Amino acid sequence: MNTMTASEQTEQWRNRHDTPGWAIDMVWRDLLFMHWPVDADQLQSLLPSGLEADTHDGKAWIGLVPFTMDRVRMWSLPRIPGFTRFHECNVRTYVKCNGVPGVWFFSLDAANPLAVWTARLIWKLNYVFARFKVSHEGDLCTYTVKRPSGIGSRIQWRVGEELPQTSPGSIEHFLTERYCLYSASRGRVWRGVVHHDPWQLCEADVPQLDDRLVAEAGLEIDGPPLCHAARPVHVHAWPIKRIK
Repeated sequence: MNTMTASEQTEQWRNRHDTPGWAIDMVWRDLLFMHWPVDADQLQSLLPSGLEADTHDGKAWIGLVPFTMDRVRMWSLPRIPGFTRFHECNVRTYVKCNGVPGVWFFSLDAANPLAVWTARLIWKLNYVFARFKVSHEGDLCTYTVKRPSGIGSRIQWRVGEELPQTSPGSIEHFLTERYCLYSASRGRVWRGVVHHDPWQLCEADVPQLDDRLVAEAGLEIDGPPLCHAARPVHVHAWPIKRIK
């Protein structure tokens, strides 16, 4: 019987970076976490069989996360021109499978067709090609994503002061310190592992948010999001393994 807390399990999986054969090396930059509480039962109804909605103090959460993938390199290969840097925006939630906490992605919009094809093939993730426009004026980042269908998001934010390191059991730790991802296809579930140093979160001011990506996932949100910016992290990710 597994008696570890969710935080202990998270730390255990974060430290499994000695697993041989990482598949991709990258840096995540200009990242903003935006989260809203959602009904856990409604969220559960949208998840594939085998995954359980993870909750904090009885609440489930949906996240919208824009960022930039930089210095991307596949294992044993040199960096490929046109593949090393592109923008991405995820709609994600938090799940458990066999007691192991992780992330489930409703969608992952990316500006690089090769990255979309590779991630859908190798990681079985719900990647979608979209066009992005990202600009910086002083401390203000403006980030626009638009799918061919016209659905998208426009976000402006400023990064504020650094916050203390998140503590196990806090909502910030629950929402950000995740080192497993889950994907599903044809009734089967896979788990992938990522490794990076713990997030250095910062305050974030979001003066503009016009989003339709979360609604496209089938969830209704209300009110302003809980927002945190993050400093860049260097990430390794491993191939997925079937667990169900």
